[in-house]
Formats: sequence, structure tokens, C-alpha cells
Amino acid sequence: MAQSDAILEKSDRAQKLDVQKIERKKSRLRVKGIKVKDREKIKEAIMISIQKGNYTTREIGLDIGKDYSTVSRYLSEMEADAKWGVKRDSNGNIVMSLQEQLAHEYAKLQNEKFNQLPSIQKWITYLKSAKTPATRIRYMINIIHGISDQLMVMPETLVSHGVPIDAAKRKEIAIEYWQNFLAWFNTAYPQMQRTNTIVAYRSFLSAHSINFAHGEGKRYGLSTTSEKLGEYKEIMLTPEQIEMVNRRLENEKDWEAWSFMNIDLHTGARAFAMASMSWDRVAMSPVFRVEQFEPKIKKGSWYLTREGKWWVKYPTEECRAIVETAHDRLPKRDFMFFDDARSDKANCLKAHYFAKRMTARFRKIFSELDKRSWLNEKTRIYALGDALYFDGRPLHLFRHTMAQYYLAATNWSLAYVASLGGWENTEILNKCYGGIPEHIKAQIAKSLHVKFDTMNLNSSLMVESLKF
Repeated sequence: MAQSDAILEKSDRAQKLDVQKIERKKSRLRVKGIKVKDREKIKEAIMISIQKGNYTTREIGLDIGKDYSTVSRYLSEMEADAKWGVKRDSNGNIVMSLQEQLAHEYAKLQNEKFNQLPSIQKWITYLKSAKTPATRIRYMINIIHGISDQLMVMPETLVSHGVPIDAAKRKEIAIEYWQNFLAWFNTAYPQMQRTNTIVAYRSFLSAHSINFAHGEGKRYGLSTTSEKLGEYKEIMLTPEQIEMVNRRLENEKDWEAWSFMNIDLHTGARAFAMASMSWDRVAMSPVFRVEQFEPKIKKGSWYLTREGKWWVKYPTEECRAIVETAHDRLPKRDFMFFDDARSDKANCLKAHYFAKRMTARFRKIFSELDKRSWLNEKTRIYALGDALYFDGRPLHLFRHTMAQYYLAATNWSLAYVASLGGWENTEILNKCYGGIPEHIKAQIAKSLHVKFDTMNLNSSLMVESLKF
């Protein structure tokens, strides 16, 4: 009898375990903690989440209350079923059209609490009508947020939003707030340019019909002309920093970032020109040549929906070795850093996103360098920003570094470095990136011999003597 009871008890326990397993299995059929009838309901919830603008497994998982691996598994089933119309890229994220991506970026702006203030909403509409990219809008809004916090007033107060006073009085109030902010800013950041902050503030005022005549802003400290041209002409990465970053990237096998940095250090290209490089514009023989598209220089050529100029560069043999390594290490594709989306607009967006990813990557790497390794504090702030008024330009630091190293290597041949780095003339290179240092000018003066009474101006010897 006892044995029989033991068998029954064991059977009951087994049944209870089976029931618990079934309940656990059933409990997974939940969306945001609420039970649903079947797996199709979870797929419907995923589709609704995608339509709301969530495109990664993590974003969708957070939205519907599932871990990302579960979402990924459901997406695989949905991708195989044509009725859902789901497509994913190699990273497992939902493939979006260009229009959807742009809409997604703008939608994310609207969701942020500060951006829901009436004055900011009006400004966002103003900026969107001018086709300002969402990333730029976010950066400018952060500046106004900082000004508002510093002055301890709402942005509505800065522009007298909704207050029934005349335009002249509103302008006077906005100027007074700006001058109060400027007094603090110049004390807190005496070495920092104000240009980006001024551009954001004037744009905010303009969206609320507070405008300035040409040259009028200067009297109030609101001139958008860069007041410290050439302030960053001597910044660069040190040889030790370059070696440390390279060693880290090689150890982590991050050949994309490694290729981006090292090719840029030899070509001096701007971020978009680097990010959009294609292999059909690289010639290894008979002469090593690289063509990069610079959209900042409007010269009538078009590439990936942007107007600019194809810059033909003849870099060094060291650069050739780097490009060969990049060709061996990177995936085989038409573009150097991303797959061809078969659409100029989509490829333009891919280049933009890749540059953005590289910005984040190098900002993190630079932030982890020993503070004592930087050439000076100005260089470190230029690379990393101050987290509020200046966003940092880690990729543009490569262009500055290229100018410094190549000028030194060529005994300050401004014309050669300008042609290689993509400067249309030597003036900007000289003023903003690395003119001839004073001690080099003194050395040149000692080696030159100018005799006005005997010099033959047509002599080739004179030409040779003036080569720096």
C-alpha cells in the first residue's frame, strides 16, 4: 500500500511539473506583460512597434516587453512570411527606406520632453522647412537648452513667446538675455569660439520673427563671423597617440576604424569624403591615385545627391600600403565602408551614418586616452567637446593632423599640402591648419640671399632658391 501511495504521489508530482511547464510556456505569450492568445498576436505587436519607429531588436523588445533574442526569433519567422513585408539587414535591424529613416529621425526629436515646449516646437518646424538634418536640429536645441538652464528661464521667455508686446521690445529682451549669457560664457570658456552658439541662438530668434540686419548682430556680440579664425591651427594628434590608437584598433580587429583613420591621416579628407569612398575611384597602378568627393567645395559635380568636387590626390607609398591593407581586411564591396544600397539617396544616408558611427567610435577612444598625452588642453577639447556648447570634432582632428605632419615633412610646402589635402588655395591652410612656424621662417631667412642689383629674375636658380 505504501509503495502504491508513493507511486501515486510521484505521478502527481510529475503531472504538476508538466502543468508548470505548460504554464511557463503559455506565460511567454505576453505583450507588455498582458497575455495574448497566440504567436500571431506577438507578431502583430512587433509590426505596430516597427510602425511606431522602432527598427532594432532592442528597441522593439523594450517596447513590447520581450528580450531582443526573442524578438529576433519572431522577426526571422516574419521575414520568411511575405505577408508581413519585413526585411532585415546584415545586423538584424529592420531595413528602412530613406523617407522612413528621415521620418524616424524627426519623430525621435518630437518625443524628447524639452522639444515639446511650444517655442521649441515652432523652431523645429522652422528648421524642418529648411531641410535641416535631424542631427543638426538636435545639436542646436541642446545649445538653447544650455542657455535656458544657465539663465534659469524657459525658452519661451527668451523670445517672449505668446506675450502681447511689439517686435522691438521682444528683440530688446532677447538681446538682454543674450548679453547676460555671454558675460558668463566668456568667463567660463575664455578660449572657446562662440560661433555655433550664436548661430543656434539667432536661428531660434529668427523662428520667432526676431531678426537682425546685415552687420547689426556685431554690436550685440551676435555676429556669426568666426571671431577667432585660426585658433586651432596648431592642434594635432601626437605620434604617441597615433601609435596607441592604432595598436588598440589592430588588437580589437576594428579594420573599418583603422582604415578610416590612417587613410585620412594621409589624405586629409573631410568626414563625408572619407565615408563615401568607393573602390572604383582608387587606382593602384601605374600611379597610385585616390579620388575623394568634397561636397563643401561647390564645383558642379554631383555624387550621392550632393554637389561638390572630385579631388584627385596622389598620396605617398605609405598610404598605398594602408589602402592595400584596407582592401585585404575589409569586406569586398563597391564602397569602402558600406554595401551599395542601389540608390544615391540611400547611399548618401549610409555614408552619413557611417561618419556618425566613426565620430562616436573615436570620441570614445580619445576620451580614454591619458589626459597628459594631449598636445594641450585646447586639442583635447577640440576632439571631445565640452559636453554642452561644443560637440567636439574627433574626425576633423585627422585633417588638422595631416596638415601639421605633411607641412613639416615637406619643409612647409603650402602648395603641395593644399593640393593633397583638398584646400582650394593655401590661404585657409596657412591661416587655419598650420602656417609656417616662426622658427622655420627664421631658418629660411638665413638661407636666402636676395641681391637686388645683380639678381636675374628669369633665372631658374631663383626659382630653386625659393622652394621651401
